[in-house]
Amino acid sequence: MNVERSSKFVAMADSVSGAVVSVLHYPGFDIDIGRGELLVEERPMALRPKTFALLLHLARHPGRLLGRSELIEAVWRDVVVTDDSLVQCVSELRAALCDRNQRLIRTVPRRGYIFDVRPIGSVSREGLDLPAPSRSRAFNGDVVSPEWVREAVPEHSPGGLVDVVAKRGASLNPGSTGTERASSPRSARAAGNLPAQMPPLYGRAEDIAALEGFLQVSPVVSVVGPGGIGKTRVAKAVAHVLRDDYADGVWLVELASLVDGQLLVPTVARVFGHQITLGATGLMSLVQLVKDRRLLLLLDNCEHVLEQAADLVTQIVAAAPGVRALVTSQEPLHIDQEQIFRLDALAVPTSANETAALDYGAIQLFVARAQAADPEFTIDRSNASDVVEICQRLDGIPLAIEFAAARGAVLGIQGLRRRLDERLRLLAGGRRTALPRHQTLRGALQWSYGLLTAPEQTVFDRLGVFMGTFSLEAAQCVASDQLIDSWAVIDHLASLVDKSLVMVEGGETPRYRLLESSRAFALEQLTSTGSLDATRRRHAEALAESLTGDDPFEEPLARIRRIAPDLDNVRAAVAWALGPTGDRQIAVELAAATDMLWDARGFNDEGARLYRTIEPWVNESMPTRLAARFWFAIADLRMRTQTRRQAASALKAAHLFRCLNDRFGVFRSMTLAVYQFAMLADRDAAKAALTEAEALCDDAWPSWLQTSISLCRVLFAYYIDGKPGEAKRIANSALQGHRCGDSFFGDRCELMLPACDLLEGDFASALRHCNRILDSSSVTESVLLRSQTLIMSGAALVHLGDIEAAEPALRSACTLSMHASGPMTCPYCYVAQLLVRQGRLADAARIIAWIDNRRLQANNDYRDWIPPHAVFSYEQARNVVDSAFTREERDRLASEGAQLSVEQVTAMAFPRQ
Repeated sequence: MNVERSSKFVAMADSVSGAVVSVLHYPGFDIDIGRGELLVEERPMALRPKTFALLLHLARHPGRLLGRSELIEAVWRDVVVTDDSLVQCVSELRAALCDRNQRLIRTVPRRGYIFDVRPIGSVSREGLDLPAPSRSRAFNGDVVSPEWVREAVPEHSPGGLVDVVAKRGASLNPGSTGTERASSPRSARAAGNLPAQMPPLYGRAEDIAALEGFLQVSPVVSVVGPGGIGKTRVAKAVAHVLRDDYADGVWLVELASLVDGQLLVPTVARVFGHQITLGATGLMSLVQLVKDRRLLLLLDNCEHVLEQAADLVTQIVAAAPGVRALVTSQEPLHIDQEQIFRLDALAVPTSANETAALDYGAIQLFVARAQAADPEFTIDRSNASDVVEICQRLDGIPLAIEFAAARGAVLGIQGLRRRLDERLRLLAGGRRTALPRHQTLRGALQWSYGLLTAPEQTVFDRLGVFMGTFSLEAAQCVASDQLIDSWAVIDHLASLVDKSLVMVEGGETPRYRLLESSRAFALEQLTSTGSLDATRRRHAEALAESLTGDDPFEEPLARIRRIAPDLDNVRAAVAWALGPTGDRQIAVELAAATDMLWDARGFNDEGARLYRTIEPWVNESMPTRLAARFWFAIADLRMRTQTRRQAASALKAAHLFRCLNDRFGVFRSMTLAVYQFAMLADRDAAKAALTEAEALCDDAWPSWLQTSISLCRVLFAYYIDGKPGEAKRIANSALQGHRCGDSFFGDRCELMLPACDLLEGDFASALRHCNRILDSSSVTESVLLRSQTLIMSGAALVHLGDIEAAEPALRSACTLSMHASGPMTCPYCYVAQLLVRQGRLADAARIIAWIDNRRLQANNDYRDWIPPHAVFSYEQARNVVDSAFTREERDRLASEGAQLSVEQVTAMAFPRQ
């Protein structure tokens, strides 16, 4: 759900109360903060501590959209969890509160949750809360015409409509009073032409509730979204719920088959059973017909008659204050008083827990349609990951999901997933009663595409080469040419957003994206015109230039934040550059510009594979500056599995920058060399690199470069000289005036403080430093920073005896470090000590044997070198294990451990609960 000019989200209170509160009272339940207890109808409900913590955070922010990341940070600050943990807690809360219809805790697809209830008398209401939805009564479904229509229909008019409505005075006219509404008799049944029963909807409860509220305050509400997203079904469901709230009925006008906008007015009149002529007099006649009435007019599928629909609705709401208009369209009407409601796709889970997945509308719809084709179908552990991936790749679009589920009975779920790349051919065969354009996915996209101007079509086609989101500047570079300049691209992009063919991702700097099915259609259009390869080249060139940037002094953390959203685009551009029609130099340019991108997204191993592929192409034929940047990227990659190679790459980069007389480039390269040689404990090489870097540093350069030198000195003192006190002194001096999260090298200095504490045995201080880093914003932008912090946090917790908290920290650290820096041995030293504390001595012995085996094969790689702060834990665990078993037992366990892979070791240490 995405709301424009919404009256719902205004000035809500941020907390339950400014005073200290022990119990919060709600209708039907209480939250006892002091006891950490939820009481429903005075009965205590058993909630896990994390579930109650989630409830408390929701209760502190009633009426406010709380993002998933915010909730996860609030409840699981000390550990790393997936969205599934949050979904599970929400499910438990809804079960405890009997909130099956999601009226208390509402899901906002792809965004988060809203706690839509407030304590009784404890919070002042600012703005407007949504009222409870009306309760409609089912009836036999006949089309019923109220008396006002019957009186207006000539005797010869076809239809023979019969009036069964006793007019009631209830009105949504803001000018009417509550007394007037209460004094009017209620109709025996509501007028209108809606069917008595509506098909079930999945995952739309919050959308329907929001639209009900908007119709209370807005005379015109437009439900806007791309084709197939479910606008018609949602609007009909809202109209069905509200049918008893309008004395003169709810009237549906279906416009999809209307080929001439001039026929709009007669078509609407005909629904009322009234015959009128074309032209301005016809519109005036229609306005006169409804001006004193209280009704809801639902205009469905207006995008191809937008101008005429806007005129009709404007005239009606201006003259008829009792009329509400609910419109569905791919594009807003753009008229006064219009409330725009952009309908989002159905929510899709991020992982494949079959129980949690069923809380998501996309999965519910898929299962329902799959069971319609095959009554034996169920979602279980064997197919949950495939079903989730199918719904993810279909962007949660209901029409596409329905097609896919129907095909699943023929292809099987795995076969369906494998063939999704052929989606425009695969997803066909919709219901025969559906609109022709909704009988195939291509038909739905072709309908929307046909409403565009030729330049809009061109821009749309070219945007198809983007993967994931893209910036406005990138869109201008890729979509402009001699006929469409960069300013025109902005206009056409805005129009595509308006028409729901391009989605907007909110944020400080907006980014844009095409739904995957729309992207496949755009690529098909590019292919048919022979423009695909040229557009992909333009995309790769623009991306390489954008990632490189034009500011050599850009602070690394700022750079990470700027380039991190483009990972998917890098993958697409690299795939083209490495392909048969690609360009090797562009591939090198892309690789040279992505050194910090991989760590920001947690895929350093992927970056390492890319660099290995491209490295043979970097020879004398490459421009010197490009080659220097490439070797710098290898040295700067946060993949700490081949430290010697990275150190050599730093020296290569420095040499090439010297050839270019680039003092700054040499300086940056030598600071990287210090880091790598410190990891290798190579005193002479580290000292030489540090001395050169210090000599090159210029006081006129930005201050973050001074901090990078300080980090080099910290590393030398800690790893080379073995002086944690001196390292801590230098780090603290560098951190004066620094806030965690505002400087890349400052954060790395901060990270060395718990390392020093661990080496000195001050475990409480180490834990405080780790918690400070984990609370910072930058920890989410570097998987390596997070994994290393969790390693030391877990170590401190083990030493402090808090085994319950240490286990999830170390589990997360081991998982994250696999992609962040390679399968490092270091965290498993603490894991061995953890298992000893848990009494799992045999498993601890196997892990120690695995560590020993890797050290024998290490060749001085960083991954198998145990840093000073881990040696004590390793030795402590080894001593306990050696004294617990006989020689024969130790030999057997050692043999078993030496044969394990890192994945097997991790699974053994942290078995699934």
